[in-house]
Amino acid sequence: MSAAAATGPRRAPLRLAPLVLAGAASAAAAGGAAGCDDVSRFSTADGEAYCGAITLGGAFRAGLSPRVQMRLSLDADALDGTEPPGALWTYEAPDGAAPERRLLDGAPLRPIGALAHDPLSRLEFGEGRERNAIYAVSASDPAAEPLLAILSLRTDESVEVRLLRPGREPLAPGEAQAEGERQVFGNFRLTRRTGTCGF
Repeated sequence: MSAAAATGPRRAPLRLAPLVLAGAASAAAAGGAAGCDDVSRFSTADGEAYCGAITLGGAFRAGLSPRVQMRLSLDADALDGTEPPGALWTYEAPDGAAPERRLLDGAPLRPIGALAHDPLSRLEFGEGRERNAIYAVSASDPAAEPLLAILSLRTDESVEVRLLRPGREPLAPGEAQAEGERQVFGNFRLTRRTGTCGF
């Protein structure tokens, strides 16, 4: 048998291998994409809510105390719709002379229409997050500036919510900012529970 004949049968599998691998990779990618897009399991049923507390480290907070808790109701199937897919509540227990405080009180997650046409609508950061979405929320005080809420649906079935308000600089040296104009940042890790999180 010639050298050419001996090598002939081995070449076909080598040429087909990249095609087979590419096909398998495409199928896996398609399946993965479908899985990532199916986030309906994150929706809360009647009598359920996502509950949790703010990250305690002072370096990770601005304008919020370590006592702040959060509640989220969510219709995950409506994340890309034009109507709010859920609502947020916060609760800060009273401390001494300070009364309880509710920065958000059933604030709808308001879609930002133009954002749907921007790559930011498919924000990706860090591992373990299946889907991220950005919404506007209004504070319970109508005079306060609104905030952004960045939702992250996590692979461990929890939900992260980051609250963000850039705030305003004082107009003059020594001038105090109004409460509703202060910078706010807080990261909340929420898990699904029965009830209304105790508030």
